[in-house]
Amino acid sequence: MHDSTPMPKPTDTTSLYGGLLSAQGVDLDQFESIQTQVQAWTTEAGTAVKFVETRGLPIVDVVLRFKAGTVQDTVHAGLAALTLYMLDEGSQQYTAAQQAEHLERLGAIIEKQIRLEHATLSLRSLSTPAVLEPALALFTDLVAHPAFLSSALDKIKQQLLQSNASRDRRPTLRARSEAFRHLFNGHPYGCPLGSTEQGVAAVTTDDLRAFHQRAYSASNLEMVVVGDLTLNEAQALSRQISQALPQGWSAADLPRVPAATGATLHVEQPGANSAVLLALPLNVLANDPEFPALVLASDVLGEGLESRLMVELRQRRGLTYGVRTRVSPLRAGGLLSVEWEVASAHVQGSQELVVTLLRDFIEQGPTQAELHVARKQLEGQLLRGVAQNKRLAALLTELTHQRQPDDHLNTYIERIKRLTPAEVRAAMQRHFDLSYNVQVSVGPSVEQQPLPAPDQ
Repeated sequence: MHDSTPMPKPTDTTSLYGGLLSAQGVDLDQFESIQTQVQAWTTEAGTAVKFVETRGLPIVDVVLRFKAGTVQDTVHAGLAALTLYMLDEGSQQYTAAQQAEHLERLGAIIEKQIRLEHATLSLRSLSTPAVLEPALALFTDLVAHPAFLSSALDKIKQQLLQSNASRDRRPTLRARSEAFRHLFNGHPYGCPLGSTEQGVAAVTTDDLRAFHQRAYSASNLEMVVVGDLTLNEAQALSRQISQALPQGWSAADLPRVPAATGATLHVEQPGANSAVLLALPLNVLANDPEFPALVLASDVLGEGLESRLMVELRQRRGLTYGVRTRVSPLRAGGLLSVEWEVASAHVQGSQELVVTLLRDFIEQGPTQAELHVARKQLEGQLLRGVAQNKRLAALLTELTHQRQPDDHLNTYIERIKRLTPAEVRAAMQRHFDLSYNVQVSVGPSVEQQPLPAPDQ
Protein backbone atom coordinates (compact mmCIF):
# COMPACT_ATOMS: atom_id res chain seq x y z
CA MET A 1 0.00 0.00 0.00
CA HIS A 2 3.04 2.28 0.18
CA ASP A 3 4.05 3.46 -3.30
CA SER A 4 6.23 6.41 -4.16
CA THR A 5 4.60 7.02 -7.55
CA PRO A 6 2.62 10.30 -7.29
CA MET A 7 -1.13 9.99 -7.64
CA PRO A 8 -3.16 12.59 -9.52
CA LYS A 9 -4.54 15.19 -7.15
CA PRO A 10 -8.25 14.92 -6.37
CA THR A 11 -10.24 16.80 -8.96
CA ASP A 12 -12.98 17.78 -6.55
CA THR A 13 -14.03 17.86 -2.92
CA THR A 14 -17.65 17.60 -1.94
CA SER A 15 -19.35 17.77 1.45
CA LEU A 16 -22.14 15.62 2.78
CA TYR A 17 -23.72 14.63 6.03
CA GLY A 18 -21.63 11.99 7.74
CA GLY A 19 -19.53 10.84 10.65
CA LEU A 20 -22.59 10.06 12.78
CA LEU A 21 -22.60 7.11 15.15
CA SER A 22 -26.38 7.07 15.37
CA ALA A 23 -29.27 8.93 13.80
CA GLN A 24 -31.89 7.72 16.24
CA GLY A 25 -33.75 10.02 18.59
CA VAL A 26 -32.44 13.23 17.08
CA ASP A 27 -33.96 16.40 15.72
CA LEU A 28 -33.31 16.16 11.99
CA ASP A 29 -33.32 19.93 11.59
CA GLN A 30 -30.14 20.14 13.70
CA PHE A 31 -27.95 18.19 11.28
CA GLU A 32 -27.79 20.44 8.26
CA SER A 33 -24.46 21.98 9.31
CA ILE A 34 -22.67 18.65 9.87
CA GLN A 35 -20.34 18.05 6.95
CA THR A 36 -17.92 15.36 5.84
CA GLN A 37 -15.54 15.77 2.93
CA VAL A 38 -15.84 13.57 -0.14
CA GLN A 39 -12.69 13.58 -2.25
CA ALA A 40 -12.76 12.44 -5.87
CA TRP A 41 -10.13 11.57 -8.44
CA THR A 42 -9.52 9.34 -11.46
CA THR A 43 -6.65 6.86 -11.49
CA GLU A 44 -4.18 6.64 -14.38
CA ALA A 45 -6.04 3.52 -15.53
CA GLY A 46 -9.33 5.42 -15.80
CA THR A 47 -11.12 4.38 -12.60
CA ALA A 48 -13.31 7.07 -11.00
CA VAL A 49 -12.82 7.06 -7.22
CA LYS A 50 -14.64 8.70 -4.31
CA PHE A 51 -13.19 8.66 -0.80
CA VAL A 52 -14.45 9.64 2.65
CA GLU A 53 -12.01 9.60 5.55
CA THR A 54 -13.65 8.51 8.83
CA ARG A 55 -11.75 7.96 12.06
CA GLY A 56 -14.48 6.69 14.39
CA LEU A 57 -13.70 2.99 13.86
CA PRO A 58 -10.60 1.15 12.55
CA ILE A 59 -12.54 -0.12 9.52
CA VAL A 60 -12.14 0.33 5.77
CA ASP A 61 -14.91 -0.35 3.22
CA VAL A 62 -14.01 -0.66 -0.46
CA VAL A 63 -16.78 -0.96 -3.06
CA LEU A 64 -16.08 -1.81 -6.71
CA ARG A 65 -18.99 -1.30 -9.09
CA PHE A 66 -18.34 -2.49 -12.63
CA LYS A 67 -20.72 -1.74 -15.48
CA ALA A 68 -20.91 -5.50 -15.90
CA GLY A 69 -24.54 -6.23 -15.09
CA THR A 70 -26.86 -8.60 -16.86
CA VAL A 71 -27.61 -6.06 -19.61
CA GLN A 72 -24.10 -6.81 -20.89
CA ASP A 73 -25.07 -10.44 -21.63
CA THR A 74 -24.60 -10.11 -25.39
CA VAL A 75 -23.20 -13.64 -25.83
CA HIS A 76 -25.21 -15.90 -23.51
CA ALA A 77 -27.96 -14.98 -21.01
CA GLY A 78 -26.23 -15.77 -17.73
CA LEU A 79 -22.65 -14.89 -18.63
CA ALA A 80 -22.49 -11.76 -16.44
CA ALA A 81 -23.83 -13.53 -13.35
CA LEU A 82 -21.61 -16.56 -13.81
CA THR A 83 -18.52 -14.36 -14.22
CA LEU A 84 -19.22 -12.53 -10.97
CA TYR A 85 -20.02 -15.68 -8.99
CA MET A 86 -16.87 -17.42 -10.26
CA LEU A 87 -14.54 -14.72 -8.93
CA ASP A 88 -14.22 -16.31 -5.49
CA GLU A 89 -13.93 -19.84 -6.86
CA GLY A 90 -10.16 -19.66 -7.06
CA SER A 91 -7.59 -17.32 -8.61
CA GLN A 92 -4.30 -17.85 -10.37
CA GLN A 93 -2.61 -17.67 -6.94
CA TYR A 94 -5.09 -19.28 -4.51
CA THR A 95 -7.67 -22.03 -4.54
CA ALA A 96 -11.20 -21.22 -3.39
CA ALA A 97 -10.49 -23.00 -0.09
CA GLN A 98 -7.34 -20.94 0.43
CA GLN A 99 -9.22 -17.72 -0.33
CA ALA A 100 -11.87 -18.57 2.24
CA GLU A 101 -9.25 -19.59 4.82
CA HIS A 102 -7.28 -16.36 4.43
CA LEU A 103 -10.42 -14.22 4.66
CA GLU A 104 -11.52 -15.99 7.83
CA ARG A 105 -8.07 -15.60 9.41
CA LEU A 106 -8.02 -11.87 8.60
CA GLY A 107 -11.63 -11.31 9.66
CA ALA A 108 -12.30 -9.62 6.30
CA ILE A 109 -15.63 -9.82 4.48
CA ILE A 110 -16.14 -9.91 0.71
CA GLU A 111 -19.63 -9.57 -0.76
CA LYS A 112 -20.93 -9.77 -4.34
CA GLN A 113 -24.10 -8.57 -6.06
CA ILE A 114 -25.35 -8.70 -9.66
CA ARG A 115 -28.00 -6.33 -10.99
CA LEU A 116 -29.26 -5.24 -14.39
CA GLU A 117 -26.72 -2.47 -14.86
CA HIS A 118 -23.80 -3.41 -12.67
CA ALA A 119 -21.84 -6.05 -10.79
CA THR A 120 -20.60 -5.00 -7.36
CA LEU A 121 -17.91 -6.41 -5.09
CA SER A 122 -17.12 -5.03 -1.66
CA LEU A 123 -14.38 -5.57 0.91
CA ARG A 124 -14.68 -4.74 4.62
CA SER A 125 -11.49 -5.00 6.64
CA LEU A 126 -9.76 -3.67 9.71
CA SER A 127 -7.59 -0.70 8.79
CA THR A 128 -4.52 -2.02 10.62
CA PRO A 129 -1.84 -2.47 7.92
CA ALA A 130 -1.09 -6.01 9.12
CA VAL A 131 -4.70 -6.91 8.26
CA LEU A 132 -5.68 -4.49 5.50
CA GLU A 133 -2.68 -5.06 3.25
CA PRO A 134 -3.09 -8.86 2.92
CA ALA A 135 -6.88 -8.49 2.73
CA LEU A 136 -6.54 -5.96 -0.07
CA ALA A 137 -4.01 -8.15 -1.88
CA LEU A 138 -6.39 -11.11 -1.67
CA PHE A 139 -9.34 -8.98 -2.83
CA THR A 140 -7.36 -7.56 -5.75
CA ASP A 141 -6.15 -11.01 -6.80
CA LEU A 142 -9.68 -12.39 -6.60
CA VAL A 143 -11.13 -9.64 -8.80
CA ALA A 144 -8.27 -9.27 -11.27
CA HIS A 145 -6.91 -12.81 -11.74
CA PRO A 146 -9.71 -15.41 -11.48
CA ALA A 147 -8.83 -18.96 -12.49
CA PHE A 148 -12.24 -19.80 -14.05
CA LEU A 149 -11.88 -23.56 -13.55
CA SER A 150 -14.30 -25.85 -15.40
CA SER A 151 -15.02 -27.91 -12.28
CA ALA A 152 -16.11 -24.82 -10.37
CA LEU A 153 -18.19 -23.55 -13.30
CA ASP A 154 -20.37 -26.66 -13.31
CA LYS A 155 -21.15 -26.12 -9.62
CA ILE A 156 -21.91 -22.42 -10.01
CA LYS A 157 -24.19 -23.08 -12.98
CA GLN A 158 -26.33 -25.39 -10.88
CA GLN A 159 -26.46 -22.88 -8.03
CA LEU A 160 -27.51 -20.07 -10.38
CA LEU A 161 -30.31 -22.12 -11.94
CA GLN A 162 -31.54 -23.17 -8.50
CA SER A 163 -31.51 -19.54 -7.37
CA ASN A 164 -33.51 -18.46 -10.42
CA ALA A 165 -36.06 -21.21 -9.85
CA SER A 166 -36.38 -20.13 -6.21
CA ARG A 167 -36.96 -16.51 -7.24
CA ASP A 168 -39.68 -17.55 -9.66
CA ARG A 169 -41.49 -19.34 -6.83
CA ARG A 170 -41.62 -16.15 -4.76
CA PRO A 171 -44.79 -14.33 -5.87
CA THR A 172 -43.51 -10.77 -5.32
CA LEU A 173 -40.29 -11.37 -7.27
CA ARG A 174 -42.18 -13.17 -10.02
CA ALA A 175 -44.54 -10.19 -10.35
CA ARG A 176 -41.58 -7.83 -10.71
CA SER A 177 -40.01 -10.02 -13.36
CA GLU A 178 -43.22 -10.16 -15.39
CA ALA A 179 -43.62 -6.38 -15.20
CA PHE A 180 -40.07 -5.86 -16.48
CA ARG A 181 -40.56 -8.35 -19.29
CA HIS A 182 -43.60 -6.46 -20.52
CA LEU A 183 -42.47 -2.87 -19.96
CA PHE A 184 -39.03 -3.46 -21.47
CA ASN A 185 -39.86 -5.98 -24.17
CA GLY A 186 -37.06 -6.01 -26.75
CA HIS A 187 -34.67 -4.09 -24.46
CA PRO A 188 -31.83 -5.54 -22.32
CA TYR A 189 -33.88 -4.64 -19.22
CA GLY A 190 -36.52 -7.12 -20.38
CA CYS A 191 -34.64 -10.12 -18.91
CA PRO A 192 -34.56 -9.18 -15.23
CA LEU A 193 -33.07 -12.46 -14.00
CA GLY A 194 -30.31 -12.00 -16.55
CA SER A 195 -30.06 -15.68 -17.33
CA THR A 196 -31.88 -18.53 -18.99
CA GLU A 197 -31.36 -22.27 -18.71
CA GLN A 198 -30.13 -22.40 -22.31
CA GLY A 199 -27.80 -19.43 -21.86
CA VAL A 200 -26.28 -20.78 -18.66
CA ALA A 201 -25.70 -24.19 -20.22
CA ALA A 202 -23.87 -22.63 -23.18
CA VAL A 203 -21.35 -20.58 -21.15
CA THR A 204 -17.76 -21.87 -21.29
CA THR A 205 -14.67 -20.89 -19.33
CA ASP A 206 -13.41 -19.14 -22.49
CA ASP A 207 -16.58 -17.03 -22.46
CA LEU A 208 -15.91 -16.11 -18.82
CA ARG A 209 -12.34 -15.05 -19.57
CA ALA A 210 -13.39 -12.94 -22.55
CA PHE A 211 -16.18 -11.24 -20.60
CA HIS A 212 -13.91 -10.59 -17.63
CA GLN A 213 -11.24 -9.06 -19.87
CA ARG A 214 -13.75 -6.49 -21.10
CA ALA A 215 -16.26 -5.87 -18.36
CA TYR A 216 -13.85 -5.98 -15.41
CA SER A 217 -11.59 -3.37 -16.96
CA ALA A 218 -10.28 -0.53 -14.77
CA SER A 219 -11.95 2.02 -17.06
CA ASN A 220 -15.29 0.25 -16.62
CA LEU A 221 -15.11 0.61 -12.83
CA GLU A 222 -16.42 3.10 -10.26
CA MET A 223 -14.75 2.76 -6.85
CA VAL A 224 -15.73 4.06 -3.42
CA VAL A 225 -13.49 3.95 -0.35
CA VAL A 226 -14.74 4.89 3.12
CA GLY A 227 -12.91 4.52 6.38
CA ASP A 228 -9.83 4.87 8.54
CA LEU A 229 -7.30 5.92 5.89
CA THR A 230 -5.44 9.04 4.89
CA LEU A 231 -5.92 10.49 1.42
CA ASN A 232 -2.51 9.19 0.32
CA GLU A 233 -3.33 5.71 1.56
CA ALA A 234 -6.69 5.74 -0.24
CA GLN A 235 -5.03 6.88 -3.46
CA ALA A 236 -2.43 4.11 -3.21
CA LEU A 237 -5.21 1.58 -2.56
CA SER A 238 -7.21 2.70 -5.57
CA ARG A 239 -4.17 2.59 -7.82
CA GLN A 240 -3.23 -0.89 -6.59
CA ILE A 241 -6.63 -2.25 -7.59
CA SER A 242 -7.04 -0.39 -10.88
CA GLN A 243 -3.56 -1.23 -12.16
CA ALA A 244 -4.10 -4.93 -11.50
CA LEU A 245 -7.29 -5.06 -13.59
CA PRO A 246 -7.64 -5.50 -17.36
CA GLN A 247 -7.30 -2.20 -19.17
CA GLY A 248 -8.99 -0.14 -21.83
CA TRP A 249 -12.68 -1.10 -22.18
CA SER A 250 -15.83 0.75 -21.10
CA ALA A 251 -19.46 -0.25 -21.51
CA ALA A 252 -21.50 1.81 -23.98
CA ASP A 253 -24.67 3.52 -22.82
CA LEU A 254 -27.83 1.51 -23.32
CA PRO A 255 -30.50 2.50 -25.84
CA ARG A 256 -33.57 4.23 -24.49
CA VAL A 257 -36.39 1.91 -23.55
CA PRO A 258 -39.15 1.27 -26.11
CA ALA A 259 -42.55 2.92 -25.91
CA ALA A 260 -44.66 1.24 -23.26
CA THR A 261 -48.09 -0.34 -23.58
CA GLY A 262 -50.57 -1.03 -20.79
CA ALA A 263 -51.47 -4.59 -19.82
CA THR A 264 -53.08 -6.75 -17.15
CA LEU A 265 -51.17 -9.99 -16.56
CA HIS A 266 -51.83 -12.96 -14.30
CA VAL A 267 -49.45 -15.75 -13.33
CA GLU A 268 -51.16 -18.82 -11.92
CA GLN A 269 -49.50 -20.00 -8.73
CA PRO A 270 -50.93 -21.83 -5.71
CA GLY A 271 -51.03 -20.01 -2.40
CA ALA A 272 -53.22 -18.51 0.29
CA ASN A 273 -52.91 -14.95 -1.10
CA SER A 274 -51.80 -13.16 -4.23
CA ALA A 275 -48.94 -10.76 -4.84
CA VAL A 276 -50.05 -7.76 -6.87
CA LEU A 277 -47.96 -5.15 -8.63
CA LEU A 278 -48.84 -2.05 -10.61
CA ALA A 279 -46.06 -0.43 -12.62
CA LEU A 280 -45.80 2.78 -14.62
CA PRO A 281 -42.93 3.52 -17.02
CA LEU A 282 -40.83 6.41 -15.78
CA ASN A 283 -38.37 7.66 -18.36
CA VAL A 284 -36.75 10.16 -16.00
CA LEU A 285 -33.10 9.79 -15.01
CA ALA A 286 -32.16 9.96 -11.34
CA ASN A 287 -30.13 13.13 -11.95
CA ASP A 288 -33.03 14.90 -13.68
CA PRO A 289 -34.05 18.08 -11.79
CA GLU A 290 -37.63 16.78 -11.50
CA PHE A 291 -36.66 13.42 -10.03
CA PRO A 292 -36.77 14.55 -6.36
CA ALA A 293 -40.40 15.64 -6.85
CA LEU A 294 -41.26 12.16 -8.09
CA VAL A 295 -39.50 10.57 -5.11
CA LEU A 296 -41.54 12.78 -2.78
CA ALA A 297 -44.73 11.80 -4.60
CA SER A 298 -43.85 8.12 -4.22
CA ASP A 299 -43.27 8.57 -0.48
CA VAL A 300 -46.61 10.32 -0.01
CA LEU A 301 -48.30 7.47 -1.84
CA GLY A 302 -46.78 4.45 -0.16
CA GLU A 303 -44.01 5.03 2.38
CA GLY A 304 -45.02 4.53 5.98
CA LEU A 305 -48.22 3.93 7.90
CA GLU A 306 -49.66 7.37 7.12
CA SER A 307 -49.19 7.16 3.35
CA ARG A 308 -52.30 7.40 1.20
CA LEU A 309 -52.27 3.79 0.03
CA MET A 310 -51.57 2.39 3.50
CA VAL A 311 -54.40 4.39 5.03
CA GLU A 312 -56.89 3.25 2.40
CA LEU A 313 -55.88 -0.38 1.88
CA ARG A 314 -54.79 -1.31 5.38
CA GLN A 315 -56.30 1.02 7.94
CA ARG A 316 -59.69 1.68 6.34
CA ARG A 317 -60.32 -1.64 4.57
CA GLY A 318 -58.02 -4.23 6.15
CA LEU A 319 -57.07 -5.58 2.73
CA THR A 320 -53.34 -6.00 3.26
CA TYR A 321 -50.64 -5.87 5.87
CA GLY A 322 -48.55 -3.52 3.78
CA VAL A 323 -48.43 -1.66 0.47
CA ARG A 324 -45.37 0.13 -0.81
CA THR A 325 -44.40 2.30 -3.74
CA ARG A 326 -40.92 2.69 -5.10
CA VAL A 327 -39.24 4.69 -7.82
CA SER A 328 -36.63 2.60 -9.64
CA PRO A 329 -34.31 4.83 -11.67
CA LEU A 330 -32.36 3.15 -14.45
CA ARG A 331 -29.95 4.79 -16.84
CA ALA A 332 -32.13 4.13 -19.87
CA GLY A 333 -35.51 4.65 -18.17
CA GLY A 334 -37.10 3.28 -15.02
CA LEU A 335 -40.48 2.76 -13.42
CA LEU A 336 -42.78 3.57 -10.53
CA SER A 337 -44.15 0.45 -8.88
CA VAL A 338 -46.82 -0.25 -6.28
CA GLU A 339 -46.71 -3.65 -4.54
CA TRP A 340 -49.09 -5.31 -2.11
CA GLU A 341 -50.33 -8.72 -1.03
CA VAL A 342 -54.03 -9.39 -0.82
CA ALA A 343 -56.56 -12.20 -0.50
CA SER A 344 -56.92 -13.73 -3.96
CA ALA A 345 -60.65 -12.93 -4.01
CA HIS A 346 -59.81 -9.20 -3.81
CA VAL A 347 -57.15 -8.94 -6.52
CA GLN A 348 -59.34 -7.21 -9.09
CA GLY A 349 -61.06 -4.94 -6.60
CA SER A 350 -57.80 -3.84 -5.01
CA GLN A 351 -56.26 -3.17 -8.44
CA GLU A 352 -59.19 -0.94 -9.37
CA LEU A 353 -58.96 0.84 -6.02
CA VAL A 354 -55.22 1.53 -6.42
CA VAL A 355 -55.74 2.90 -9.93
CA THR A 356 -58.48 5.20 -8.64
CA LEU A 357 -56.29 6.43 -5.78
CA LEU A 358 -53.40 7.02 -8.16
CA ARG A 359 -55.55 8.93 -10.62
CA ASP A 360 -56.94 11.16 -7.88
CA PHE A 361 -53.46 11.77 -6.49
CA ILE A 362 -52.02 12.70 -9.89
CA GLU A 363 -54.91 15.10 -10.51
CA GLN A 364 -54.93 16.71 -7.06
CA GLY A 365 -51.34 16.39 -5.89
CA PRO A 366 -50.16 16.14 -2.27
CA THR A 367 -51.05 18.43 0.58
CA GLN A 368 -48.44 20.54 2.33
CA ALA A 369 -48.77 18.34 5.42
CA GLU A 370 -48.13 15.19 3.38
CA LEU A 371 -45.03 16.73 1.83
CA HIS A 372 -43.73 17.66 5.28
CA VAL A 373 -44.00 14.03 6.47
CA ALA A 374 -42.41 12.70 3.27
CA ARG A 375 -39.52 15.16 3.54
CA LYS A 376 -38.83 14.13 7.13
CA GLN A 377 -38.81 10.48 6.05
CA LEU A 378 -36.31 11.21 3.29
CA GLU A 379 -34.12 13.22 5.67
CA GLY A 380 -34.15 10.31 8.09
CA GLN A 381 -33.18 7.90 5.32
CA LEU A 382 -30.26 10.12 4.38
CA LEU A 383 -29.05 10.37 7.96
CA ARG A 384 -29.25 6.60 8.39
CA GLY A 385 -27.44 6.22 5.08
CA VAL A 386 -24.41 8.18 6.25
CA ALA A 387 -24.41 7.12 9.92
CA GLN A 388 -22.30 4.00 9.27
CA ASN A 389 -19.31 3.53 7.00
CA LYS A 390 -20.76 0.58 5.12
CA ARG A 391 -24.04 2.37 4.40
CA LEU A 392 -22.22 5.53 3.38
CA ALA A 393 -20.06 3.55 0.96
CA ALA A 394 -23.14 1.93 -0.57
CA LEU A 395 -24.90 5.30 -0.84
CA LEU A 396 -21.94 6.98 -2.55
CA THR A 397 -21.65 4.04 -4.93
CA GLU A 398 -25.29 4.36 -5.94
CA LEU A 399 -25.09 8.13 -6.39
CA THR A 400 -21.98 7.76 -8.53
CA HIS A 401 -23.74 5.19 -10.70
CA GLN A 402 -26.70 7.57 -11.07
CA ARG A 403 -24.35 10.34 -12.25
CA GLN A 404 -25.59 12.67 -9.56
CA PRO A 405 -23.89 16.07 -9.36
CA ASP A 406 -21.00 16.44 -6.94
CA ASP A 407 -23.04 18.52 -4.51
CA HIS A 408 -26.03 16.17 -4.48
CA LEU A 409 -25.92 15.24 -0.79
CA ASN A 410 -25.09 18.79 0.24
CA THR A 411 -28.12 20.22 -1.48
CA TYR A 412 -30.64 17.37 -1.50
CA ILE A 413 -32.54 18.23 1.66
CA GLU A 414 -32.76 21.91 0.75
CA ARG A 415 -34.00 21.05 -2.73
CA ILE A 416 -36.80 18.83 -1.47
CA LYS A 417 -37.73 21.41 1.15
CA ARG A 418 -38.30 23.99 -1.57
CA LEU A 419 -40.69 21.81 -3.56
CA THR A 420 -44.32 22.90 -3.32
CA PRO A 421 -47.45 20.76 -3.69
CA ALA A 422 -48.10 22.42 -7.06
CA GLU A 423 -44.59 21.53 -8.31
CA VAL A 424 -44.93 17.91 -7.22
CA ARG A 425 -48.34 17.67 -8.88
CA ALA A 426 -46.99 19.19 -12.10
CA ALA A 427 -44.08 16.71 -12.16
CA MET A 428 -46.46 13.78 -11.69
CA GLN A 429 -48.73 15.00 -14.45
CA ARG A 430 -45.77 15.26 -16.82
CA HIS A 431 -44.32 11.82 -16.03
CA PHE A 432 -47.05 9.51 -14.64
CA ASP A 433 -49.43 8.26 -17.34
CA LEU A 434 -51.94 5.68 -16.14
CA SER A 435 -52.81 4.68 -19.69
CA TYR A 436 -49.50 2.79 -19.72
CA ASN A 437 -49.94 1.04 -16.40
CA VAL A 438 -49.03 -2.64 -16.20
CA GLN A 439 -50.82 -4.73 -13.58
CA VAL A 440 -49.46 -8.13 -12.57
CA SER A 441 -50.95 -10.62 -10.14
CA VAL A 442 -49.33 -13.86 -9.02
CA GLY A 443 -51.48 -16.38 -7.19
CA PRO A 444 -54.47 -18.72 -7.58
CA SER A 445 -57.44 -17.89 -9.79
CA VAL A 446 -60.55 -17.62 -7.63
CA GLU A 447 -63.95 -15.98 -7.92
CA GLN A 448 -63.61 -12.27 -7.25
CA GLN A 449 -65.54 -10.65 -4.40
CA PRO A 450 -66.50 -7.01 -3.72
CA LEU A 451 -64.14 -5.13 -1.48
CA PRO A 452 -65.15 -4.63 2.15
CA ALA A 453 -66.63 -1.23 2.93
CA PRO A 454 -64.12 1.24 4.37
CA ASP A 455 -64.15 2.12 8.04
CA GLN A 456 -64.97 5.78 8.40
